[in-house]
Order: sequence, then C-alpha cells, then structure tokens
Amino acid sequence: MHPSFNLKNFMHGLGWFGNILLSIGIFPQVILTWKTHDVSSFSWSFLLMWAIGVFLTFIYILYDNFRDKKFQYPLLLNYFVNILGTSYLVFAKFIYA
Repeated sequence: MHPSFNLKNFMHGLGWFGNILLSIGIFPQVILTWKTHDVSSFSWSFLLMWAIGVFLTFIYILYDNFRDKKFQYPLLLNYFVNILGTSYLVFAKFIYA
C-alpha cells in the first residue's frame, strides 16, 4: 500500500458517498410522482413498511449516536432525507389514489 493511503479516511469517504447515493435515490421517484400524480404502482404495504422502517432506524441511529457521543452524519443524512421522501410518497398515495 502507498504510505499516504489512509484506510480510515477511505472508508469514511466510502460511507459518505454511499449514503449520499441512497439519500438522493428517492428524488427521481418523488419528482415523477409530483409531476404525474401516478401512485398506482405503489402498494400500501410497501410504502408503510418502508416509511416505518426508515423512521425506526433513524430513531435507533439517533439513540446510538447520542449514547456513544459519536455522530454518524452520513447515516443521519440518509435516513432523514428518506423520511422526507417516503413521507411525501405516503401522502401522495393517500391523496392521489
């Protein structure tokens, strides 16, 4: 390995990159749903399980971060953005279905 390579920094960057991709991954669906109001392909069971799962995982991450006083900002960003996007999709399914 190159002497200046730092595995910890590399893994930290990898985590940020992965969580940013996961965060922005919901935007195409949100934008499409916003424009078309088509929610026919979303099942209620998928949306509700996804929304509840994302929210509960976010709570767990917050608890764990505050307990250990070590904040994992990439995970917090990912789950916060996914809570917003998924909440909109649940709202859209309720309004447009």
